[in-house]
Amino acid sequence: MSEFVQKEMALTALMEDAERIYTLISSQKKHLCLAQCPAFEEVVDTQMYGFSREIAYASKIGIVSEDEGHRILSDLEKTLNDVYTEMYDEKREQV
Repeated sequence: MSEFVQKEMALTALMEDAERIYTLISSQKKHLCLAQCPAFEEVVDTQMYGFSREIAYASKIGIVSEDEGHRILSDLEKTLNDVYTEMYDEKREQV
C-alpha cells in the first residue's frame, strides 16, 4: 500500500472520530442535557482529550502537519461551541 493511501486512510479515520464527537454532542441537543448534565460534560471532555492525543500522534508520525492538526481540533471545537451556543440561545428563548 502506498504511503499516500495510508495517510489518506489515517486522515479519514481522524475525521470520522471528529464526526463521532460532533454527533454525540448534536444528539444530546434533543435531550436538553448539554448544560444540565455534568456527567455528559465529562464524556465530552474525555472524548476531546482522546481526540487531541490522536491528532498529536498523527502529527508525530507525519500523517498531518502540526498546523493541520491544530486546524482540525480548532474546527471541531468551534463546531461544538456553535452547538452549545445554539442550545443556550434556544433555551433562553423558551424562558
